[in-house]
Amino acid sequence: MGAAIRHFTATTGQGQVFTVNIERDFRYDPYRDFLVCAHCDWRPSLLTTELIIDMAGEHLATAHGADRGLAQREDQSFRKARLVVLPIVALLLIGLMFLLEG
Repeated sequence: MGAAIRHFTATTGQGQVFTVNIERDFRYDPYRDFLVCAHCDWRPSLLTTELIIDMAGEHLATAHGADRGLAQREDQSFRKARLVVLPIVALLLIGLMFLLEG
């Protein structure tokens, strides 16, 4: 559907790891995020007041029995892209401010 930007992982009692991803679809404005289980077809509606981490943890525990060590981490490529793009945008804004001031 989109690019994975964050991963929620949990393990079962036997040590099997299950993952739920937050995927961002960049075709929409504003960008839309979706929860997607990497192991089944679970894709809930995010039109809810429930927190995303709670939804991910509940799904991993109830559907897959993965109720130990819920952790989240940002996708490596998304983090690297953000570290490159943010300074470039900041420099462009500073340049635009100097251009408009003069």
